[in-house]
Amino acid sequence: MYQKTFLSPHFTLQELCASRTAEKLGIVNVPSELEVENLRRLCEGCLEPLRVAIGLPVIITSGFRTKALNDKLAHASSTSQHMRGEAADLYVGSGFLDEPSDRVERTVQGSQDSQARMSDKVEAGFSRRELLIKAFREILLNPKIDFDQLILYPSFIHVSYVSKERNRRGILIGRRDGKLGYGRISLSNALRIN
Repeated sequence: MYQKTFLSPHFTLQELCASRTAEKLGIVNVPSELEVENLRRLCEGCLEPLRVAIGLPVIITSGFRTKALNDKLAHASSTSQHMRGEAADLYVGSGFLDEPSDRVERTVQGSQDSQARMSDKVEAGFSRRELLIKAFREILLNPKIDFDQLILYPSFIHVSYVSKERNRRGILIGRRDGKLGYGRISLSNALRIN
């Protein structure tokens, strides 16, 4: 349905609304016009500048969620910015997923970008974790990238964007024990993470 709706040069509405959980449970995960505009601001203010700066695909694992979808996720917050189209979870890399149904294709100026395997495959000499840290630091330090909240988890980044005037630039780190939770950290501490 969203295949040709680009929110920015590298990101489509389709990939920011794709959800295997919604598909499996028969939940229609369609944003309102306001939520689409929020997703566009997220792409323009954060995701697209990140993609351009690092020069590698930014893979969205979770973007927009309806309340019905959000309620089905075990670790989702009841006030999640995903429900307003203001947040995305991502990692960096390329390759193919094992199952074709897991792949969201993106056509950008005639070329194919595809989702990456959720493994520690090395790309351009970097492990998945090193690429994640590289993206995390780029978001923190690049003056062209803005964010409301940035959370580094062991295997992905959560980033949200509200507006230039309302973004809080909150930096958090997710728990490493697999349980829900995170803690606020300073910029200097965030830059020490490896």
